[in-house]
Amino acid sequence: MANESSRLDHLAYVASLYYEQDKNQQEIADELGITRSAVSRLLTEARARGVVEIIVHMQWRTSTELENEIKERFGLRAARVLIREQKSHEMMLRGLGELGADFFTSVLKPNDIVGISWGTALHQMVNSLSPGKHHAAEVVQLIGGTGTEQASADGPLLAPLLANSLGCICRYLHAPLIVENEATVQALMSERMIRETLEHGQQANIALVGIGSTASDLYNPLRLGYVKPDELHELQKAGAVGLVCSRHYDIYGRLVNIPINQRVVGISLADLSLIPYVIGIAGGVRKAEAILGALRGHYINVLITDDTAARRLLEMAQLR
Repeated sequence: MANESSRLDHLAYVASLYYEQDKNQQEIADELGITRSAVSRLLTEARARGVVEIIVHMQWRTSTELENEIKERFGLRAARVLIREQKSHEMMLRGLGELGADFFTSVLKPNDIVGISWGTALHQMVNSLSPGKHHAAEVVQLIGGTGTEQASADGPLLAPLLANSLGCICRYLHAPLIVENEATVQALMSERMIRETLEHGQQANIALVGIGSTASDLYNPLRLGYVKPDELHELQKAGAVGLVCSRHYDIYGRLVNIPINQRVVGISLADLSLIPYVIGIAGGVRKAEAILGALRGHYINVLITDDTAARRLLEMAQLR
């Protein structure tokens, strides 16, 4: 055990010389009296054993031209458009998360109530936040969950993660997202915790929402078992293109008259429209149609997206 501890201390020292004191490998080799290749092996071992964690900060370029065009066209408070270039889908999501985190922290005030729904890009955004001490702020979960969710991008897990990053409390709505009928909705709303959480969500100053899609491989309620494949097919036939806080709308931003929209326990789109900053984060060409519907319906007033989605949604806006 002592030998293992000494080994870890040695790896940490070598890593400190390289990453913190900015010495090159030959300088470290000369100091330790070993070969340069031995230093390289020590650094590799340090990374592999978690002695040092390497965080590479990318330079995310944005398109001011597309941002201004989208902001003016849809009357937004703000827009951020990532220049994707050759980045993978995963790298794009990371970039959107960091852009979202930068905007969010720029508008966050000490006593703000922050509502959050779900989404992979939102998860990236929360992970990109630097730990803060916003003790007077609050996080409110805007939609419910069954409590069986496993993905870190799901609402019941994402809301406490955001609260932890901000160093504040979280109002955790542990309730079914989709219920069977209106009577069940009313029964749930009689529960004080659920009712007060949703009412508190109406007071939010900032809302962070994912812009969903009804593409079967991207559709969260299908993955979570809230909707069956045949129900999803009917939903798509009805013209639904996406969801914000789990309300479905069409390409023109109109709420689609389908049962699932009447079976959702969560903040309403009308309440969402009263929140000063509703930040929607989504990217990729496949999300362009859903983003356009969210913009046309005025369900978001800040858009964080990438240039491939931005160009496609602008093309569709001209055609329809």
